[in-house]
Parts: sequence; structure tokens; C-alpha cells
Amino acid sequence: MSLTSTEKCAAAEELIAGGKLEDAEFLLEQVLDSHPLNVTALNAKCGLLMRSGKMAEAKRLLQIASDIAPEDPVVLTNLANVALLENRIGDAIDSLEQAHGARPDYLAAILLLGQVHQMLGQRKEAAEWLTRASALQAEDPDVLAAGAAFELDQQNIVEARRLYEKAVETRPDHIRSLAGLARIRCLAGDFDKAVELAKKAHLLAPQDPESALVLAQVFFQSGALGDADKLIGRFKRRYADYAPIVLLGAEIRIAQGEVQQGLADVAAWFRKAPGDAARLVAFLKLLGKAGDWQRILDMCEKLPAEVRASDAVVSLQEEALLALGRTKEGWQSWARRRNLSGESPCPPVQVTLPPRAPLLDEMVLMRFVDAVARNGRLEVSGETQIPGMWERLSAAASVDWAREAAPDPQLLADLAARATLHAPENGGFRAYLAPEPGRRAMWEAALPSDGRPRVGVFWDARPPGLLIDHLQDALQDLNIHIISLQFDESRHQLRTWRGVLDAGVKLEGPGDLVNLVDCLDLVVGPDGVPLHVAGALGRRGIALLQENHEWYWAGSDRQSIWYPDVERIVLPIGPSWAGAKPALRETLERIVPALHLPVTT
Repeated sequence: MSLTSTEKCAAAEELIAGGKLEDAEFLLEQVLDSHPLNVTALNAKCGLLMRSGKMAEAKRLLQIASDIAPEDPVVLTNLANVALLENRIGDAIDSLEQAHGARPDYLAAILLLGQVHQMLGQRKEAAEWLTRASALQAEDPDVLAAGAAFELDQQNIVEARRLYEKAVETRPDHIRSLAGLARIRCLAGDFDKAVELAKKAHLLAPQDPESALVLAQVFFQSGALGDADKLIGRFKRRYADYAPIVLLGAEIRIAQGEVQQGLADVAAWFRKAPGDAARLVAFLKLLGKAGDWQRILDMCEKLPAEVRASDAVVSLQEEALLALGRTKEGWQSWARRRNLSGESPCPPVQVTLPPRAPLLDEMVLMRFVDAVARNGRLEVSGETQIPGMWERLSAAASVDWAREAAPDPQLLADLAARATLHAPENGGFRAYLAPEPGRRAMWEAALPSDGRPRVGVFWDARPPGLLIDHLQDALQDLNIHIISLQFDESRHQLRTWRGVLDAGVKLEGPGDLVNLVDCLDLVVGPDGVPLHVAGALGRRGIALLQENHEWYWAGSDRQSIWYPDVERIVLPIGPSWAGAKPALRETLERIVPALHLPVTT
């Protein structure tokens, strides 16, 4: 018995959800051949074409469906999807609200409304739509995946993983959940598993831009820049206006050293809708990725007052000011935006760590905790990724850890702003980490002691970061003791560098780095924990950076603002780290007398 048109459409939608687009298209063509104005088939074919990147044909069919059934919630939701792929956020919201008004229980529209508000940073509204979706079908994999994405956006990793895994238990080929689990694995640094999950999602729906985006992001973060560029390039041709694809493509170009081309790509995209605030903010963020902080400030000066005053733009201005070393101006803006008190931070002070605070930001801002704690009690709440480091804070005896957050504690950055602006005696640099004497003595006894300088080194595990080869090339013929501070799996790369002492194998956690680094004469490496430890101890260091370095490496020429005893070498962006060897050699030869460092030729 042959299938009815309704059954064929239902079967086609199932096939589309599973990524089997060719089979779905075969069924839909059968329906449309006999019933060319079947709205259900037109909607399904439109969704199929969008996932294939055939936007012009999708829009043609969608117009036909809209003319027939302008208030159909599926038609309206498809109109919203088209608008999102073309970065017309306002139009998408209008269509989705109409769809919800026409059919309040239409799950697809509700979920998409939650997703759009989440994209816009409107978390309260996003949560409300997700609550409505959950009330309708709490166990539906799409609802679970939407909830997981929301939790992931809030940095609630454990809950996000639980929801994604529950969705996969219900439907093992659920593409969004597989892609979400890949993102979580990527955050944990498990790139092999992340690639496996992302590839599975992509193979289930090879034409789907969302699964392709996740796979490209995993490639990018794991250092496979060529694979990321190739994949995103295919989808850029199909979705020329879809913001996530345009921006990731540009970010990949920048990481490859093609900075001007990456910026030009996004500038052309921005010029298509120069009045679109979302595009403007995206372009400004990309300028930050390129390290073009002054251009951010210059552009912001020319913006309309209402756009310039938005949180997203002001936040970028603050980051630019800090990255340019205009510290006081940056913290003044931060203080105004957060309505901070104009008083000095007088103890007892309560401070909280934001969820999953960037580890290195936390290390930099610990200096203000230490400065305030020198004058009285200070209470910290929240979770830290470096508990052992807090124990090595010079004023650790005055720091208490709270079980629960205070009703309205200030953030670490709030404390930095208030100290810089209202208690400048607390804003200046003083060494704020201290070794544990017994453990330091053990390291001192274990390290070479023939008078040659001890130089600690570390590197990035994968490109486009600074690799072990870059350091080995610059340091291999110097008459020094090279001590590896690497403490993760990339320690095993030392097999290519003979004569280096692998201290990382004996490290008892990040806090023990304080004891080890305090025994060294110099630390050399990229932006990472060992160099921050050296800076916080007031030990000599050389930071190898690129022009898009983080705000805390602000400085003038070689001088670092945040760590006065660490010299900066700032190089062009790119995975080759061109110029690293001569710049590092020149710096070492200049500071040789201070280190009594004999150099062999």
C-alpha cells in the first residue's frame, strides 16, 4: 500500500532530522509533483534546502507557502530561520512571536525564541522560553539539548553534560547533543574525543551549518587550522551572511597570520548592514582578536550615543583601554558601569569568583586580594581552578574561604577597580606569592647548583601557540641549565630536546610551581601559569607574545605594566612565530650580565 502525502511528509521530516537529506528530498518531490501547493511539503523542502545552503530556492518555496498560509506557525518559523541565517535578528523574533501567537504550543518556535534571546545575551527571557518548552515536552531531545546549551552558556558544565547525555540516551543520533558534547570535551582539553563526537554529528548531517561549525571550532581549538579553514570555507560560500560562520572564518584567518584578510572579510560583511548593532559588536570583537585595540577606541568614538553606551560596546572599550595600558581609564569605566562605591575597599571585604573565571585573569587579580588582605580580613567565595595557588598568597593567613557567597559580594575585577581608583597604595605592584619554605628547600637541593643560571621554560601544546621547537631553536646552544616547567601531557614532547631537566614530572600541582619557580633565575615562555607565577613572585621572566595578547600583558615596548620583572617580546600574529628566535636571543644577550649568563657560539 502506497504512503499518503501526509505520511510521506512526516517520514521526510524524520529523515531531515537524521541528516538523510537525499532520501527526504526524494519523498518530498513525490508529494510536490502531485500536490505542488502542499504547505507541509513546501515547509519541509524549504528546511531541507536551508540545511543544504540553497538559500535562494528555499526562499522561493517559502514565499509560495507564505502566500498560501501566511499565519501557519511552521511557515513563520521557517521565515525566522531564514532571517537568522541572514543575520536579521529582529525579523526572526517578529516571525517567531507571530508563530507562537498562532499556536502557543508549537515547540519549534518556542525553542528558537529561547535560542535567539540566548544569542542576544538576554538570559532571563531565554530561561522563560525554555521553561515553557520543558512544560510541554520535558523529555524531548530537542528540549533537553536547548536546556543544555543554556546551561553551557552559563558555564554550568556538569548540568549541560548531563542534559546532553540524556538526550543522546533517548536518541543516539541527536545531532545537536553530539555537537554539544563535543564542545564540552573541547573545553576540558580532550580534543581527540571532541573531534570524534563532532565528526559523528557532522557525518549525520553533512550539510547542516551548525554541526559543521562545531567541528570547525574543535579543529580550530585543537590546532588543526588547515582542517578548520577548509571546512568553514565550504559553508561560507553557502551562508555568506550567517554571523557564526563569517566570524569563525575570519578568526581562523587571523590565527593563520592573515590578519588583514580576516578583518577585510568581516568588514565587507559589516558594510552590508552598517546600522546593525550586532554586526558592529561582532566586528569590534574581531578587532580585539587581531589586537587592534586603538581601532576599537577610534570606532567607538564615532558611534551614536545610544550604541556607544550599550554594555557590549562599553565592555569592549574597557578591554581596549586595559590592553593599551590605560589602566586607570579602563577601571574608571568598569566602576561606573557597575555602580561601584567611591570608597576605598576597607576590610572586612567580601569577594566572589565568577563561575569558571579565566584562570590567568584570576592569577593577575589575586594581587589586589593580597594587597587588601595585608590590611585586614578578606572573605572569598566561589570555585577556583587553582586552590593550591591561593594557599601561596603572601597574605593567605588573612584570607578566608566562604562556604556560600555573600548576598552581594564584589567580583575580583571590582576589587581591582576600587583599589586602583580609590586606594592607589593597594594598586601598585608588590610580589604577592610566597613559596613554602620546606618544599622550596627540596627543590633547591634537587636542581643543578654549579653556578650556571637555571632557566625555566614552558610552551603551548599545539599551534597556533608557541611550540617547543620555537624555544629549542632559540635556547639550545646556551651555557645554561634548562628546566622544563611543563606539567601536562605535552611534557612528553621533551623527547626531542635532550639535556633538559623535566621538573614537571615531580610537580605536586600548580601551587608547587611557586616553590620551583622561586629557585630559578629566569622563566621563558608564552602566556601561561609559569610566567604568571614568576611575575607574581617578582622573578625575572621573558614573555613571548603576539600582537593580540591579553589585557594583562599591556605595556610600553618591553616593559610589562602588571609584572615589572617580566620583559615582553611582542611578535606578529601567526602560527610560525616569525622572529621569535632573534628577538629572544637579543633579549637574553642583553640581560646576560644580570644573570651572569655565559653564551656559547
